[in-house]
Amino acid sequence: KSWERCEKAGVEIEHVEGARLAELQPGLSPRLVRGVFLPQWKTVSDPRDYALALLEAAEARGVRLVEGAVSQLAQGTEGVTVAFEDGRKLEAGHAVLAAGPWSNRLTATLGERMPVTPERGYNTTLPLGSFDLKRQVIFPAHGFVVTPLATGIRVGGASELAGFDAPVNYKRARHMLDKAAGFLPGLKREGGTEWMGSRPSMPDSLPVIGRASSSPRILYAFGHGHLGLTQSAATARLVTDLILERNPPIDISPFRPGRF
Repeated sequence: KSWERCEKAGVEIEHVEGARLAELQPGLSPRLVRGVFLPQWKTVSDPRDYALALLEAAEARGVRLVEGAVSQLAQGTEGVTVAFEDGRKLEAGHAVLAAGPWSNRLTATLGERMPVTPERGYNTTLPLGSFDLKRQVIFPAHGFVVTPLATGIRVGGASELAGFDAPVNYKRARHMLDKAAGFLPGLKREGGTEWMGSRPSMPDSLPVIGRASSSPRILYAFGHGHLGLTQSAATARLVTDLILERNPPIDISPFRPGRF
């Protein structure tokens, strides 16, 4: 049914098996007899490089990067005051709170507590040449993906609801790597780098996009769960519309901060 919904939305889908499946991705285990190919599917060469490229493009348009730990947001006389832990303060016409799983620490300073939860994901990045991976291969029933990057091959996924201070459990990364080797028999598992990161997840799996109740000049944009990079551009468009007091192209009421 999920594929039917995609097709109705105009997503191009090809159900593949046999020689066509092997053509799209050689070296799959004989256990894999059918798959679904999405010709329009896109991935990035490296998430970090993507973020740095966005920063470079923004700076070319006059954006100035100011680094530091923010302790508080507050409505000012003519805008928003951003207070840093080291005592610095910035004044701005608007502020966008997009601090991922740490966002609720700042919404609390505005009198709003958001149920954003750190949902941990794990991955292992293997060296280049570990497998002849032609494209991203997703194993939805097993909860992991294998992705080609400029720096190697990344095997990642998992969903672990744990606090920031909980011990890291890299057994999850190794379990996914073992599974990947079962589906990709030629995968070389040596020399990988393990990693864990926290996704900002909400109870209803929808992001928080909208104005803070304490100030129309403070905008929330967090809680995208597994889809932060995927939905970043669309979220930026919606937040821009709110700042410029334009009507967004879609109904954003499902994402309103006050829904909890």
